[in-house]
Amino acid sequence: MTKEILLEGRLLNAAEAFGKGLLTRVVVDDRAEAEAYAAASRIAAGAPLVARAHKWWVARLLDDRPVGEDELRASFAFLGTEDYEEGLTAFAGKRAPVFKGR
Repeated sequence: MTKEILLEGRLLNAAEAFGKGLLTRVVVDDRAEAEAYAAASRIAAGAPLVARAHKWWVARLLDDRPVGEDELRASFAFLGTEDYEEGLTAFAGKRAPVFKGR
């Protein structure tokens, strides 16, 4: 796909880009800003330490090196955080969590 895009040098429309997996969603023009704010709000409402870990793992798994024991152990570090405890407490209490990044 990369070769096709680079060698042909043509612009893809939204449907083509979505079909090739380059976009996660396509919205009509007058909904684009609202959709962007909604996505940003969902991300901001999530646990920041989890978001950081997910971004790190996505980047790390694109690397060909095998995952080391230290990396596996570090991936469970979230279990000792205040945010993890808050998430459990909020879930049990059927309320929205308030994460602090700690």
